[in-house]
Amino acid sequence: MDALRLRLAQLVLENMPFPRYQARTVLDIDAADGSTTQFLQYYLPYSTVFGLRTAESAADLAACGQRYLESLPNSFRCDCVVVIADGRRPIQELLSQAEAISARWALVVASWREVHSIDWKVQGYRVHYEITEEPDDGVVVIAARDRETQMSDSPTSRVLIASPVRQKPAVLEHFLQGLLRLDTSGLEVEYFFIDNNDDASASQMLCAFAQRANAPVHRLRLPVAEAYHRTEAYHQWTESLIWRLAAMKDGVLNAAREHGFDYAFLVDSDLVLHPQTLQRMVACRRDIVSQVFWTVWTPDKPPLPNVWYADFYNLYRARRRQELNTDEQRRRTEAFLSALAFYPGLYRVSGLGACTLISRRAIESGVGFSELRGCTLAGEDRHFCLRAESLGFPLLADSTLPPLHLYRESELPRVDSYWRMVEAGLTGESLNRAMFELLLQRAA
Repeated sequence: MDALRLRLAQLVLENMPFPRYQARTVLDIDAADGSTTQFLQYYLPYSTVFGLRTAESAADLAACGQRYLESLPNSFRCDCVVVIADGRRPIQELLSQAEAISARWALVVASWREVHSIDWKVQGYRVHYEITEEPDDGVVVIAARDRETQMSDSPTSRVLIASPVRQKPAVLEHFLQGLLRLDTSGLEVEYFFIDNNDDASASQMLCAFAQRANAPVHRLRLPVAEAYHRTEAYHQWTESLIWRLAAMKDGVLNAAREHGFDYAFLVDSDLVLHPQTLQRMVACRRDIVSQVFWTVWTPDKPPLPNVWYADFYNLYRARRRQELNTDEQRRRTEAFLSALAFYPGLYRVSGLGACTLISRRAIESGVGFSELRGCTLAGEDRHFCLRAESLGFPLLADSTLPPLHLYRESELPRVDSYWRMVEAGLTGESLNRAMFELLLQRAA
C-alpha cells in the first residue's frame, strides 16, 4: 500500500462533506493500488465506495464493501467524487474527469506543489491547507465544492467588532489606532467594548474612540473583580479571571445573535491589526476563522503562533497515543510553523483564539467559551475550540495578514516598524518573514 496516498486519504476522511454515519455513494476517481478505496470504505461503513481502476489497481485486496469499476458508465452518479492527486497523473486530467461526473460534492486532496497555480474560486471550490503526520509531505491543499450551495456574491455582512478591554493605556492606544485603520468598506460594522479597565485613562480612551469612529460604538462598563498581574516575563491568568472573561465573551456572542449580526469579531486589545484583516476574514466565508499572529512568549523561544494542533499547545500532528522522541516532535513542529509562515493561506487547526471571526450560524448552534465540565485544559479559548469541533464547525486559521502582538510594553517601539511594513504592501510570506525579523529584534 502507498503510504502517501493513505495519509492523503486520512485528510479526505477528516474533510468529508457529510457525516460518516450517513449512507452515501463515493467515487475514488483514481483507485491506484486500491488502498485508498478500501480505507474510505472501512471508515464509511454505511456508504458504498467505488474505486475507478487503473493499470496499477490491485485485485487481491480483501473486500470490505468497496466496489471497483473498470470504467464509468455514462449514467454513473454518486454523492461525492474524491480526487487524491499524488503526482502520478496530471491534476488537470483528474479535475476534468471529476467535473464530468454527476455528483453533489467534489473533494480534491493534493500537494501544494501540484496545484498552487489553480484558480479554485473560478471553479467553485473552497480551499484550505493542511499537513500530514509526515512533515516531508509538505503543505496539502484541500479543495471542496458543493453544487447545491455554489459560491456567489452575498449581501452586505453585519459585523460586531468586540473586545473585552483591561489594558494598559500605552498598548490600548495602538490597538484603537489599528481599529480606526481597518478597511470596513462594503461591511456594516459596530464596535462593542466591555470596559473592565482598572486604569481610568484607558476607559477615557474608549470614550474618545467613540468620537473618532465612523460606526456606532457601544461600551459596557463592568467593575474590576480582582488584580491581573502582568510583567515583562508573564501574564498571570487565574482560574477566576479566565472564566469571568469567558462569560464576557459569551455575552458578546449573545449580543451579536440578538441584534442580527452576521459575524462577531472577537479581538484582544493588545493586537495591532493589519487594515485588511476584516475584509480578508469575511471573504474566507467560514464559520470560524482566526488570523494567525506570532509571539515570543519567553526570550529563549522563537516566535510561536496563536493556533495549535492538539491538547494544550501541541504544534505538531500525531496519532493518538503515538510516542514521539524530542527530535521528531521538533521536526514536525518546524514543519507546521514553516507551513504557516512560508505557505500562507487558510489552515485547518485544532486550536485558535484572540483574533477570531465567528458566524451567526455557529453562534446559533451553541458555540461559546464557558467551561466544559470534565475538561481540564486551561483557557477559555480551548473550551471554545472543543465545543466548536464537537458541533461540527471546523477551525480555520489564516496566515496572510499577521497583526502585531504587543505582549510586553517594551515591544511598543515595534509599532512604527509594523506600519512601515504594512505601508510597503507586504503580505503573506514577505510579511511573515519581516515579522520574524522584527520579533527577533533584527529590525528596528
